[in-house]
Amino acid sequence: MSKAFVTGAAGFLGANLVRELLEQGWEVTAFHLPSENLANLKGLNIRLAEGDILDYESLLRAIPEDRDLVVFHIAGDTSMWKKNAERQYRINVLGTANAAEAALERGVKRLVFTSSISAYGYHSERIDEDTPSNALTCKMNYNRTKYLAEQEIRKQVKRGLDAVILNPCNMMGPFDSKGWSTLIKSVIDERVPAVTLGVGTFAHVRYVAQAHIKAAEAGRCGENYLIGGEEIVFRDIYREINKMLGKNMNLRTVPAPVFRMAMYMIRIKAFLNREEPILTYPRFKRLTGHIRCNDAKARKELLFRTSGIEEMLHDSWRWLEKEGLV
Repeated sequence: MSKAFVTGAAGFLGANLVRELLEQGWEVTAFHLPSENLANLKGLNIRLAEGDILDYESLLRAIPEDRDLVVFHIAGDTSMWKKNAERQYRINVLGTANAAEAALERGVKRLVFTSSISAYGYHSERIDEDTPSNALTCKMNYNRTKYLAEQEIRKQVKRGLDAVILNPCNMMGPFDSKGWSTLIKSVIDERVPAVTLGVGTFAHVRYVAQAHIKAAEAGRCGENYLIGGEEIVFRDIYREINKMLGKNMNLRTVPAPVFRMAMYMIRIKAFLNREEPILTYPRFKRLTGHIRCNDAKARKELLFRTSGIEEMLHDSWRWLEKEGLV
């Protein structure tokens, strides 16, 4: 039986990966913080291991001593607010450094690291795995930390660690309570003053999880794999949500400059109220930019595929309903 050690197992991608691993017959150890909400893992036949990726000794103790073990390092901080920059650096960079070093010390079979397309920085054109990263200069802390985290993985690869890096774009599906599922919530609550013509690349989280497992089995050591999906205009995502919910909300499209002005006003109000703004600069870039990639490498080597946006939205909505979140 194949064995997996999963950090971030209780999160959005983690909860989906754990289920895919179990379905394929893997034995799973889920690593979690002592105070973490484990509702997404309830009822699953897994081993729970408590610790913190920032506490190297607790992490090392939690990783089973097994030469056939695969470590899936998913845990990360996806905050888009610069106030959380220091915490994000510690979790994404120092935590990844710990995970890679501990995996090497334990002599595991392979480490699969969940990075992000954001590690390449921000580009207006479609990118591939050979696109030079501008993450250190694009003024987005999340992008910077994911790029630096990848460098920590590469350091240990040079020391003998067998590791593969996956770079997903945007994901939708069950167990998402804070990510792109908020688009569905905003339509239900009729809180969509305007939409943009920005383009995002989306994949069903189930297929992203399956690509992780395939990366453990067939990915090439030291290689990056962009996990793309379906390119879609944000205005059209809202149209699909309207259709799915049977609503007829009037969707007013605004150009990026107007959206930028709204961002500044929201940031000023949030600063005065000492709260996180709903529209930060990184979110503005995501919603108005064109984040696209060539995912041919993952499709060929990891057999990556995805569903259409309709299925992604439907599965997200059904889970939100089931959990009483909408």
